[in-house]
Order: sequence, then C-alpha cells, then structure tokens
Amino acid sequence: MHKSVNSAVLGVVFLCLFMGMAVSSVPLVPLLVVASIFLFIFAFVYTDSAMVLLIFAMLLSPELALGAISKQKDIMVRIDDLLIIVFFLAWLARTALTKNRRFIRKSPLNRSILFYSCIVVFSTTKGMIIGNVVPLKGVFFMLKYIEYFMVFYLATGILRDKKQMEMYLKAFLIVFAIVNIYAFFQIAHTDRVSAPFQPRGGEPNTLGGYQVLMLGVLIGLLTHVRLGFWKWPLIGLALFTLVPLGYTFSRASYMALIPMYLTSILFNKFSTRTVLLGGLILGIVLFITFKPTEIINRLNDTFTAEYQEGIPPVKILDVTLGPSPSARIWDWIELFGAWKKQPFLGYGLTGARFVDSQYITVLVETGLVGLVSFMLLLGVIFFRTVKIYRQSKDPLYKGLAIGFLAGHVGLMVHALTANTFIIIRIMEPYWFLAAMVMMVPQLERPQAAAPAVPAPEKKQDYIRNTKFLLSSGKGLV
Repeated sequence: MHKSVNSAVLGVVFLCLFMGMAVSSVPLVPLLVVASIFLFIFAFVYTDSAMVLLIFAMLLSPELALGAISKQKDIMVRIDDLLIIVFFLAWLARTALTKNRRFIRKSPLNRSILFYSCIVVFSTTKGMIIGNVVPLKGVFFMLKYIEYFMVFYLATGILRDKKQMEMYLKAFLIVFAIVNIYAFFQIAHTDRVSAPFQPRGGEPNTLGGYQVLMLGVLIGLLTHVRLGFWKWPLIGLALFTLVPLGYTFSRASYMALIPMYLTSILFNKFSTRTVLLGGLILGIVLFITFKPTEIINRLNDTFTAEYQEGIPPVKILDVTLGPSPSARIWDWIELFGAWKKQPFLGYGLTGARFVDSQYITVLVETGLVGLVSFMLLLGVIFFRTVKIYRQSKDPLYKGLAIGFLAGHVGLMVHALTANTFIIIRIMEPYWFLAAMVMMVPQLERPQAAAPAVPAPEKKQDYIRNTKFLLSSGKGLV
C-alpha cells in the first residue's frame, strides 16, 4: 500500500516538474493539452460536428509557434494537425466501445496505402542508418505522410449514411467559397494570391491545386445533382473561382485545369457533355476577347528565353524555355543522376534536396520501388473511382465520384511541377474526399438491399401452410 502511494506521489511530482518546464519553455503547451481534452470529448460525443469542424480547419486554420528547436527554426503546429490527431484518438476510443465496428474499415485502397507506407518507412529508416536523413526531420515527415492516411481512415470509419455525405459536402463548398472570396480581395494588395493563414509570401501553387480539386467536385455535383435554388449560386461560384485562380499565376494550376475539365467532359453523359463543351468554347472566346494581360505575360514567361547567371536556357523541340522552367529541368537532371547511385529504395524522405516535382521527389527519396508503389496507389484510386461512378445509381454519389475523378486527374498533372501530394492544404481535403468516394458502394448497399425484403415469399409460405392445414383438416373430418 505504502509503495503504491509513494509511486503515485513520485508520479505527480515528476508530472508537475514536466508541466513546469513545458510552461516555462513552451507556454502554449498547457493550453493545447486542455483544448485537446475538450476536443476529444466533443469528437467522442458529436462525431459529425467534429468532422465539419475539421473540414473548416483544413483551409482556415493558422499556424502556432510552440517554441524553438534552434535559433533559426521554430516548432510550428497547425490547428488542423491537432484536430486530426485528437479526433482520430476519439474515433479509436469510440470504435473500441462499439461492437461490430472495425478499427480500419475495408476499402479498395487499403493494400495500396499499406504497400506505399511500408516503402516510405523502410526507405527513410535506411536513410537514417546510413546518414542520408536527419532522424528528427525524417520522423516528422513520415508522420506527415501518415497524417494524410489518418484523415482517410478517420473519414471511412465515420461515414455511415447519405445524410453525413451531404453535410460534409456542404461544409466543403462553404469553405471553398470563403477561400475564394478571401483570395479575390487579395488581388489588389499582393502580387500573387494565396489561401488564408499562409506564411509570409504565400503559396499560390497550393491555392491553385486546391481550387482545381474543388472545381472538379463542384462541376461533378452541378452535372448530376438536382440542386434547385442552389444551382445558379454554385454555377456562379465555379465561374467566380476562375478569377482568383488566374491571379495565383500558378502555371502548374493552369496546366492542371485543362485535364480536370476534359475529364469532366469525357466521363459525363452525352447531353451534359454538350453543355460542358459549350462552356469550354465560351471560356476560350471570353479569354481571347478580354485578354487578361498579366496572365498572358505569366504564360509567355515560360517560353521567353532570358539568360541568367548559372541557369543555361533549356531548348525543347526548337522552343527555348525561360529561366524558371529551365532551372527546374536542370534540377531534375541533377537529381536523376543522384538517383542512379541508390536506384531501388532511394535516399529516404528529406534525404535529397528539394525539387519542384512530385514524381522526381518520390523517385529520388524512395527509389524505383517507391515510385512504382506511388503510381500504383494513384492508379487504383483512378480505376476504382471510375468503377464506382459507373456502378452507382444515386445522382449525389455519381456527381461526387466524377468530380473527384476530375480533380484527381488534375492534381496528377499539377504534380508534374509541384510536390502536390505532400502539400497539407491540398492533401487533407483530397484524402477526405477520397474516403467519401471509396465508401459509396458500402453506403449504397443497404439502399439496394431494402427493396429485397422477402415479404412476398413469407406470404406464399403462409398460403401454402394454410392450404396444408385445411387439407389436413379435411382428411381428419
């Protein structure tokens, strides 16, 4: 008894010392701990409201400095990072207390996600051992990758019916409208617009990638769902989005917009396809008519040869590229040479220097095996989404599926010149939407099974039994 009391006292003392040190060095830690406890209870009791809060936080949450790890670097935490971890733990607790509920729900992506995650962890661990990767930095980046998959499994675990799907989609569209309005009012005050709460200088490429993804979803809903009063406001939102998207001056986003829209046209039914083609022609005519000078100049910079010190211009098919794309291509060539030294498993996350291309980054950091597993994951997402779209009967599910498919294709093109699939503000919405799409077959199954109640068979059995009793009665009389 005395030993247990002494242990408890020592535990309290050490806890107080730890909290005292935390308060003195990182004043926000106690506040975050208390907030996390309340958020845990909130997510445990009000799951749907917690998910809506998370959707808003994905694009509208600021970064908090918790302290410094060196004179140059602070420990930065985003509010949505905290929410994902706390909500995930609350979901685990809820799952543990609920019968017949799996820790990880079945989905078509489970194997591909597991395979890619194992390659990332193995490659980065190898990089730490041989000295290519700084351990702390490598661990944080691995956690960043895992966080995206936590969003996916959190959403798949919570989704149970169509009402939830509608609620989450409404939240996504409201956030999308807020972000675009914010970006629009930035146009007069900054060179390139970006999303709210971005670091100094902003990240226009991030905003552009997010807009391409959400535009795909919005077009999918507009072409499949009867929206009534909200149809024209949502059409207005889609058109309005093109203004701040243009002022991101993100060439990767411009490039991604084209395949996103073409995918929407290709997979839609004929009547809708005609309307979308008409919209494309109208857009081209308006662009030629108004000739937005700043956007045209930005596009021309790609093919304007300017000699800068240390950046020889790159020439492709008699076309000389400008300094920015030329520098990017020289970086690719240099890293391709570095990849040859460790071709199969690469250098590990952060083991090689940064470069603007998701595919080159994956190749160098995780090797050929990692690139194959990454492309396999993207391919499974594409083909499963196509299958879900074609098999689904519900207009909402079909609209979401084709919209996500278009956004997925757009982001794959966006990733040619950006690290799209590791950008937080793009990937958190992306994996949440991916979870919604992958759960469509399971959400439709109860609806499909409802009419198949064997009522007529029971009636026939009842009639047969009655006849048997009557015939038995005649025999007895």
